[in-house]
Amino acid sequence: MSQAELTESLLTSTGFYHLFQTLPIEIRQGFLKLLFQENPSEVKDFILYLACEQAGQEGFLSDLEAQSFLENLPQ
Repeated sequence: MSQAELTESLLTSTGFYHLFQTLPIEIRQGFLKLLFQENPSEVKDFILYLACEQAGQEGFLSDLEAQSFLENLPQ
């Protein structure tokens, strides 16, 4: 992915997040419920990815361990 594509992706993600934040709580909760129900493995894998990344940043895992975990997660 090029730098321009990464920047565009980040802007799109940020825009969707800000849109999500403007929705009433009932709609946000309904969306999250559907997201978890319809994409459970993708959500779980992403949460695990974020946890591994955080553990590496906080020093609970070495850089090599964190990178190894991240590389072995499903795409």
